[in-house]
Amino acid sequence: MKNLIFIKLGGSLITKRKPYTANLTKIREIAREIFWLRKKVGFKLLIGTGQGSFAHLSAKKYQTAQGIINRNSIRGISVVSDDASKINKIVVRELIMAGEKAVSIQPSAIFLAKEGKMESLFIEPIKIYLKYDLVPVVYGDVIMDKKKGCTIFSTEKIFTHLARYLKPTKIILVSGVEGVYDLNQKIVPEINNENFEKIKKFLKGSDKIDVTGGMAHKVREAMEMAKWGAKVNIIGGINGNLKKCLRGEEIGTKIEYS
Repeated sequence: MKNLIFIKLGGSLITKRKPYTANLTKIREIAREIFWLRKKVGFKLLIGTGQGSFAHLSAKKYQTAQGIINRNSIRGISVVSDDASKINKIVVRELIMAGEKAVSIQPSAIFLAKEGKMESLFIEPIKIYLKYDLVPVVYGDVIMDKKKGCTIFSTEKIFTHLARYLKPTKIILVSGVEGVYDLNQKIVPEINNENFEKIKKFLKGSDKIDVTGGMAHKVREAMEMAKWGAKVNIIGGINGNLKKCLRGEEIGTKIEYS
């Protein structure tokens, strides 16, 4: 889709370490920045929200990513689904308050999985939202699975599948860190097919509870997103980085599939 950008607001950025606590100051700052950038630059936008201190906690408790495995799993689907929507609704509310035309999209209502992989996707509503310049806001969610009963799709995985059909020109993963770091704590400027095998050896999971695999998972999915032609960047959510990235400045880590 022409002039479409995906932006993911990472859980480490929009939540605090205290369980189920949103970082309202940061969310409001980013919401205002996004509204201003859309007015000034002019682009269609789809946003994804991470979970941070919200649904990762209940997803770990109920082992939801493993499927329906015991008598508590059914309750787990309900609890994790509810937790996953909470931080998303907070972000949507703040985007609306900032002036944006945001609308929450429940991934479990449009995705169906089988053995942990996507089997079907009903994408037409999202296309219509974008047609009218609304801003769909998706999130990592519990997805019903025809084989396992249920699974977890991270926001990155959802972005990967949506990118296949919507063809965004740019995908920006805004994180609580400035990019992907090497063993010397220096930012890796670019990850591609040639250096990925070397770099993935020192990628690690999140320093918080993260049932989807932390930075290692983010980079793998970013490589998949890039397959569909988008320019993908992992950046920090500070110092006007979002604006800089939209301008094409070389910040954070660029992900390419070539």
